[in-house]
Amino acid sequence: MPQLDFFAAHNDQIALLEFLFSQTDVRIFELASEYGQNLREFKSVAEMSTLYSLGRETSDQKNLSTLFALSSSAVSGDPVIERVSLNPRKCNGHTFRYRLGGGALMQLYFGGVYNKDERAITKSHFGHNSQIRAENWSVAQNINWESLAKLSNKIQYHIRKRLAVAKVPGRPVLPEALNLVNQGYSLKEFVNSTWQCENPT
Repeated sequence: MPQLDFFAAHNDQIALLEFLFSQTDVRIFELASEYGQNLREFKSVAEMSTLYSLGRETSDQKNLSTLFALSSSAVSGDPVIERVSLNPRKCNGHTFRYRLGGGALMQLYFGGVYNKDERAITKSHFGHNSQIRAENWSVAQNINWESLAKLSNKIQYHIRKRLAVAKVPGRPVLPEALNLVNQGYSLKEFVNSTWQCENPT
């Protein structure tokens, strides 16, 4: 299965990142660079913690707060960094940014704890393209799909079976997130959503 949504707060996200750095070959990048800047690759959880509010949902829109791209040399070799042209009239005068390209990238999007207008934990997400989807988009070249499936299963197994302590339908709930639910926080797709998950079991 190429997609997994889950609920995680700060310590939960730290635990997942530590696993990725120590137990897999993935390289972790920001999904896209800031305007006019190079794309950043992260070498440690400590480095990421200084740049991002891990475990906190800072957006009141439907977009998740913290977005990363994961690349594995066993799946597709070295990642391809693409320069993206920007319209300076719409981007504060900036003309470019960078992003990772290719159909074998994995995405790790973190939601987290939101305390502004309500007490909620928004979903986090791990996922990647399927082979069929990548082929339909003509981005399936030079990808070891067997290695991607093996790596994806390893990451998802770790989230589902080693980190999670409860679940809502189809979605693992990690320990700190569950503790906050027991203090009255709701589990939501995004901030201000009218729908929320039932109590985890």
